[in-house]
Amino acid sequence: MSSERLPALDGLRAISILLVLACHMLPLGPKVLQLNEAAGAMGMSLFFALSGFLIVSGLIYNADVPEFLVRRLTRIVPLAYAYTVFVFGVLFFDPKTIFWMASFLLNYRGEMNTYNAHFWSLCVEVHFYLSIAIVVAVAGKKGIWIVWPACLAVTVLRISVGESAYYNIETHLRLDELLSGACVATLYQKSWSDRAPVPVWLVALAALSWFASGSSYSGWFQYLRPYTTALLLSAVISHGRTLLAAFLASRAMRYIATISYALYVIHPLTVQGWWNEGSTFDRYILKRPISFAMTFIAAHISTFYWERFWIQMGKQWIQQRRRRQLLAESIARD
Repeated sequence: MSSERLPALDGLRAISILLVLACHMLPLGPKVLQLNEAAGAMGMSLFFALSGFLIVSGLIYNADVPEFLVRRLTRIVPLAYAYTVFVFGVLFFDPKTIFWMASFLLNYRGEMNTYNAHFWSLCVEVHFYLSIAIVVAVAGKKGIWIVWPACLAVTVLRISVGESAYYNIETHLRLDELLSGACVATLYQKSWSDRAPVPVWLVALAALSWFASGSSYSGWFQYLRPYTTALLLSAVISHGRTLLAAFLASRAMRYIATISYALYVIHPLTVQGWWNEGSTFDRYILKRPISFAMTFIAAHISTFYWERFWIQMGKQWIQQRRRRQLLAESIARD
């Protein structure tokens, strides 16, 4: 696996965040169909699989653990902390909640409410970062192959727990969605997209199985959601130059993908409290369009000003570290 960029992944990331926003901000179809629950499960599964794929792909290309941790933590922590301090340090002062959110242990401990319940996924992400970093630090790149038995082990554990693990938020019962993407990364080669692309009907079949695994009506099939998502991911990245790939790599999808993290973190602020009061007409016809606009504007500002600053700081630290290493090597040779 090289460091090549796969533009179609932007489209998948955009789809994942749009599904999550739709789940939390809109009524999706008749309640009996439980489409909101399905959209949320599908969106998070796709988000996790993409994250696992990109993280492990990056480590395969460059297994420098300190650089990996700096990149990931400067990407996720600044906005997470800013949101935490603003909501639970200013709006609703709650030191205990600040602690559990800041330590990324909220999915195991602490109080969850409508403003911080979504942070469980950030906890799972950070736990994965730290776990895979330890594995690579101890065993090197070859240790990455542990993602295969680990993925299967988590799924087996979920099955042993029973139906309550269909959508569990605890890391040890949800990590297989990240690990499934990581497994795809261990197999991926650039030649996938250079060959004849996977037929569109097979991509559609993968998407259908992914949808089915996200539905609360599919019973035990929900245990396979990590694998149907990985199948969809594999099918899509096998499209090099097709209409599907062009759509997923379009400017609009790329923009949504770029601000997707900020959209996810910020969006509860624009749909709770007064924004979620009143009749159906008031909430979804009058207020919700404003909520979407506010969320996108705030996410844009966060992505291109607040988050970019910290990401650049991380890159500068990495560059300085590399220069120090080169200097030390030069001195050692002399």
